[in-house]
Amino acid sequence: MIFELENSDYDKIPKLIENTNHELSIDAVITGNVPGKIYVDNVIEPSSTLIVTPECNVVADNANNHLFNGEIKKKLHFFDPVTCDSKEWERKIHDIHCNVAMKKYKRRYYQFDELLYDDFLEDLDEKYTLEYVYSDNLEQIQYENSKAIKDWYIFSNIHDVKDYCLGSYIRTGNKIVCWCLVDCIVGDRIEIGITTHKDFRRKGLGSICCAATVSACISNGIKEIGWHCVDSNIGSYTIAEKVGFKKIKEYSCFTPYPPIENVTDLNNEQWSEWALHYEKMNGMESVYYEQAAKCWGYANNMEKTMQNIKCLAETKPKFLNKGFLDFGGFASFQERIEWKNFIKILTTDDLESKL
Repeated sequence: MIFELENSDYDKIPKLIENTNHELSIDAVITGNVPGKIYVDNVIEPSSTLIVTPECNVVADNANNHLFNGEIKKKLHFFDPVTCDSKEWERKIHDIHCNVAMKKYKRRYYQFDELLYDDFLEDLDEKYTLEYVYSDNLEQIQYENSKAIKDWYIFSNIHDVKDYCLGSYIRTGNKIVCWCLVDCIVGDRIEIGITTHKDFRRKGLGSICCAATVSACISNGIKEIGWHCVDSNIGSYTIAEKVGFKKIKEYSCFTPYPPIENVTDLNNEQWSEWALHYEKMNGMESVYYEQAAKCWGYANNMEKTMQNIKCLAETKPKFLNKGFLDFGGFASFQERIEWKNFIKILTTDDLESKL
């Protein structure tokens, strides 16, 4: 059986968590700072739990409750990632998730140590403006991309964080091009995340924005600042280390899709690994030809891409629309004559006979 725990009983959960206490969003849900749900096997004395936060889905404590595990499978959505609190839960991943493509990958957790980049304002070009975010000025931010900043915050009550700096952003003219914002707050502990517009990367803006947010939050009385990123996201952890974060641990998660924040987070070999993973899944469910084709595209393998698109045409022809065939991951070979001829065949009416 599975039960959704009442907020008043959330204090029963911390004792069930052993290895995922680096996820501040769990504490943020428990304290009511951000919305979330907690499911347990027993509301009086829980021994198995699924914790759903805005940042992660965590399973913890007893992994051998088969009835509870079966109910978790109904709660998790097809594309939901999962963080397992123990190796035992990792072995149960296909018992608790309906997506057979769940794949293990590595993440990093950093904590701020000391500000190593304290002269960040000196590196900000005069064409850029750095500004800070507080709850009382959030709605007054009216620039291009300001919606992305406003949508970032999922606090249960924005007025509860009125005394905190919520981050910073950099704009050029009327366009916000980089932002480093608070993900969640629990007392004097926070976690932050960062985004830079793709046209403004590799200009040092991420480091400047991160340093500005960290400096403001420390001045605001924050004692602990956390930072999570995918192990393959070199750009993210390079910024963290430059500003003054230290790696605390590496941990594993499961996802049914490539764990990237940018396409360049994975190299050709890693994209090929994901493509092969999806090809194996097609033996169980044919829905993965599309994902395999896209991954082969990012791996710059035209032949494998075409092979999977042919299979997709045979099993799920409705997916072969112009949007899919113009997918950006196929850009590296869209001018090749073999690809053009292939697309020409695909877009004819007599598709079945030509394939």
